[in-house]
Amino acid sequence: MLVYIDESWDSWFKFETNSSQYFVIWMVVFNDDQDAVDCKERISLLRKELNLTENYEFHFKRNPDTVKKAFFHAVSPYNFFYYWLIVNKTKLKWDWFKYKKSFYKYLCSLVFENAKDKLINAKVILDHSWSEEFKSELKRYLKGKFNWNWIYRVKDVCMKHSHKDNLIQLVDYIASGLYRYEAKEKDTDKNLLKIISHRKMHVQIWPK
Repeated sequence: MLVYIDESWDSWFKFETNSSQYFVIWMVVFNDDQDAVDCKERISLLRKELNLTENYEFHFKRNPDTVKKAFFHAVSPYNFFYYWLIVNKTKLKWDWFKYKKSFYKYLCSLVFENAKDKLINAKVILDHSWSEEFKSELKRYLKGKFNWNWIYRVKDVCMKHSHKDNLIQLVDYIASGLYRYEAKEKDTDKNLLKIISHRKMHVQIWPK
C-alpha cells in the first residue's frame, strides 16, 4: 500500500493583503502497488500523447486547462483514492503556526485518522521539500500513533522528488485543484475535479 501526502501551505495571517483563508493537506492512497505502477506508466504515456518531453513535470499551477483536463482523464480509471483536510486559518491563532513541524504532524494525524480503517502496512511518501530529520520524526510519530494492538498501519516514511516521480505529480494535481476550488479561484477547476470525483473518500473541514 502506498500513501502520498502533500499540502498547500500558507502560514501567514495577513488576510487583508494576499494571505489565503485556507490551506489544504491531502492524502492519495493506492491499495495495490500494481495500481500505482499502472497509473505511473499512464502518466508517462500521456507525455508522448501531448508531445511533451520525457522529463516534463506536470504541475497544476503552471499547466493550461487543456493539459489539466487531459491529465485528469488519463488517471481517472486507475484505482486510487484521496482524503482531504481543509484548514480554515481565520478560525486559528498565529500560535498554532509557531512550531510548523509539530503542527504539520498533527494535521497529518487528522488525515490518517479519517483513513486508518483502510490502512495496512502503508509506505508513506512525502515530497522532498522536507528534511531527513523531519522525515524520521514523522515516521516515529505516525507509527506511535497508529501502530497498536498488533495492527501495523504505517510501515515506513520516505521522500521523493516531484520531478522524478509521476505519482508525486499526481498528488500535486489533485491537491492544487482542490485548493483552488476551495479558494474559489477559478470556476473551471470545479469541472476538472468532477473528472476524478469518484476517487474522493473523505473531506474534513477543520476546525469546525
